[in-house]
Amino acid sequence: MSQPNLIRDLTNSLRSYKTQLDSANQQLAHLEKQEKIAQLTANELGSYPTDQVWRSCGRSFILQDKSKYIADLEHDEGIIKDQKKNLTIKQKYLETSVEKVVDNLKQFMEKESK
Repeated sequence: MSQPNLIRDLTNSLRSYKTQLDSANQQLAHLEKQEKIAQLTANELGSYPTDQVWRSCGRSFILQDKSKYIADLEHDEGIIKDQKKNLTIKQKYLETSVEKVVDNLKQFMEKESK
């Protein structure tokens, strides 16, 4: 493979990895926000003295047992934690990939300058 093609391939890989890394970071931030909302909602519901609460369902509300609503929120938190775990693994992989591509580009440029 010729040198310009190699550089072009490395820069394309770097660009792709950085785009994917930015996307993963945004998704992680969104999941953290959702997790915090679920936790705050569950805490707020726990402080209510009643056994039934009104739950938003689009443009309407439904009357639901507080315990069921809290259980749903805890289930959602579990799903969010799993998604965060998977995204964190992907994030670490992408960070490592970016570092390796940058190192390869630096090594290639050092060889070229000699």
